[in-house]
Amino acid sequence: MPRLVGGFIHSFLRRVHGRSPAICFLMNHPRTSAPTRLPAGTHLQILILALLIAFPSTGFVQKYAGLPGVAAYVAVVVGLVFLTAVSVRHLAPWLDRHFRVLSAVTIAGLGVGFVVLHPFEDGRGPGKSSDRNEGLEIAVSRMARGETPYYPSNPQAGPLSVLPGSIVLAAPFAALGNSGYQNVFWLAAFLIAASRFFQDKALGLCLLAIPLGISLAAQYEFVSGGDLIANGIFVAVFFLIALESWTRPASSIRLRVLTALLVGLGLASRANFLLLVPLFSAAMWRMSGLRNAIAATSLVVLAMAFITLPFYLHDPAGFTPLLPRQKLAFADQAVPWAGKAMIGVTLLSAIVVAGVLLRKRSGDPLVSFFRGCAIVTLVPMIGAVLFASWLNGRFDFEFMRDRFGLMYVFFALLGWGGILRALPQQTDGTAACQDGRWN
Repeated sequence: MPRLVGGFIHSFLRRVHGRSPAICFLMNHPRTSAPTRLPAGTHLQILILALLIAFPSTGFVQKYAGLPGVAAYVAVVVGLVFLTAVSVRHLAPWLDRHFRVLSAVTIAGLGVGFVVLHPFEDGRGPGKSSDRNEGLEIAVSRMARGETPYYPSNPQAGPLSVLPGSIVLAAPFAALGNSGYQNVFWLAAFLIAASRFFQDKALGLCLLAIPLGISLAAQYEFVSGGDLIANGIFVAVFFLIALESWTRPASSIRLRVLTALLVGLGLASRANFLLLVPLFSAAMWRMSGLRNAIAATSLVVLAMAFITLPFYLHDPAGFTPLLPRQKLAFADQAVPWAGKAMIGVTLLSAIVVAGVLLRKRSGDPLVSFFRGCAIVTLVPMIGAVLFASWLNGRFDFEFMRDRFGLMYVFFALLGWGGILRALPQQTDGTAACQDGRWN
């Protein structure tokens, strides 16, 4: 199927290029004296990224437009992502020149947009609007009073599904009046991190614009003040700064310890992120050696345990982050072991991906790591959708209605996003980048 889609897109571009510089670039037309060739598999990788961006919104779209709407939406996202890949080379000089102004305007616009639009969404009342921000704010208030943040059921917000790390990181923004402000902060952090990671300011702006521009799930989560955008970003950013600091010989011990503790804090935000610890260990082992991998992983696990266990031991029965496993209850009702099987498959995928990261010797290890994180986070969602589709005899994306896929989107953007830009040529005509990052 991906080969057919890629062939169709290639054929379409061949028909309509009409000597357009952007299309000539993608098709390697002899219009330029030194043609740039896209490496084999580029079209497929762009298609994978597009599908990963579209998937979190499928349940949202199905709710309002049915399966035909899902198919149309996915097609539009694929087209827009390919258009971005075609256009980014020609927009890059302008984006680079005006990066500071564009960044400031974008982040300021996001802040103003949230302040203006959030009250309209929030005003629909309990049961009609997202309660993720209200839940975090209640948790922060309870923690500030010395109470357990895991409140009993109430009409204002449903059971809190996040681990204590999310509550700690949301606290400064809740103190400002709304935990949804954290999305603006972390989107700005992602822009900086992506620009530095790829050493490409224009690409950083594009990767920030893509989910906010074409992902309906991201748009709604942002306006509603939910924490899934911030959650996906801060885990990815903490991973990035930790792996880079531990592999840089000039980094101080204090910096390395701090970044590992930040990773532990970030992973102690949602239960599914705990499965990314083996991937972090494997990437650290490959990039910095076994001794550093053991030290960094130990600090991560200690930080996770330090922030999580006291709340769990205080009231195991009231520790609501364990309730999300009930989201797989629909599978257990049909097949008693199905939910446990999905969890087991996800754990197995984490072990397998960690093994692949450890053994792989080609390509950029950081790019491979973020791709692995996206895959492991995605596995239970695909399992739930496939199982629901099998039960109902048709495609069923209802499991994705709560926009869980946003947790992996920023891993995917760091893992596959580099493929969106043009590949510069060295003097011998060979590609000067690998896996989307400059050599």
